[in-house]
Amino acid sequence: MALTISADEIDWRAYEKQTDPAVKVRKASAFASDLVSEFALREGEDTTPTMTSTRLRGLLHFRVGETTAWAGYNGHRKSMFVGQVAMDMCASGQRVLIASMEMQPARTLARMARQAAGVRYPAPAWLNGFARWTDGRLWLFDHMGRITPTMCLAVCRYFADELKGQHVVIDSMMMVCASEEHLDEQKQFTTDLVRLAKETGLHIHLVAHCRKPLDDSKPPNKWDLRGSAAISDQCENVVTIWANKPKAVALEKDPNDNEALAKPDALVGVEKQRNGEWEGKVKLWFHSPSLRFLDDRITSVQPFEIDGDAA
Repeated sequence: MALTISADEIDWRAYEKQTDPAVKVRKASAFASDLVSEFALREGEDTTPTMTSTRLRGLLHFRVGETTAWAGYNGHRKSMFVGQVAMDMCASGQRVLIASMEMQPARTLARMARQAAGVRYPAPAWLNGFARWTDGRLWLFDHMGRITPTMCLAVCRYFADELKGQHVVIDSMMMVCASEEHLDEQKQFTTDLVRLAKETGLHIHLVAHCRKPLDDSKPPNKWDLRGSAAISDQCENVVTIWANKPKAVALEKDPNDNEALAKPDALVGVEKQRNGEWEGKVKLWFHSPSLRFLDDRITSVQPFEIDGDAA
């Protein structure tokens, strides 16, 4: 089954180190091969990891050494969407750690299993196959409640150094930094997190919140992130998730309201992609049984290809 990393079983002090600045000053010619690769990438197809299960495929890429801030209003399914991103990364053969300090590991895994299976209740045999499939792909940080910024950075470095990890999901900023009022702490943590991603090659996925709006019937943008402006300033990518609450209200009144049904259930906005070519919004529909976001409301939900399916 998915491997867990317990906060109580590892001496984290060795992973709280900072890289010596002296090794960071290098002559420009040392980057010659990287320079050639950079232009080769621009000429061809971007092969860095991307979502495969939604129309963000090929538009938003999760590059080595970058940090993506995922933001949204409370209750707008941002953690659920990031869980689908994590499933896409696992299915692409990437090594992913989810540090969700607000949810028990079993509950996190159950949501991802529904997304992978495409149904509300996957069969027990399928679940056993799914658990085996996660080995070498998915790790969970076994801790509930707040952790310090130093501990969070140590967990990320441990995953990169010892487990050769590639993606870390931190859910959420408020479980690491005490309050949105502590702007200096948030700024320092964001600075350290972005630097750590560059040093280790991890892609960090940071779940953040937007300020409580007077009216959440309109999508947020990167200026609506709660807390320090350093989050949107320093992260290479900023993505917002917005649930169409007015549509839900309309369908409660009339489940057959065709005008409401034609509208999307969610908007995902790529507000910033520093090293990418595309920014914009995509419309998605939500499939409640599988907790999946889909490109439209008529295409059937297809399960992820899990090796050794036993459904």
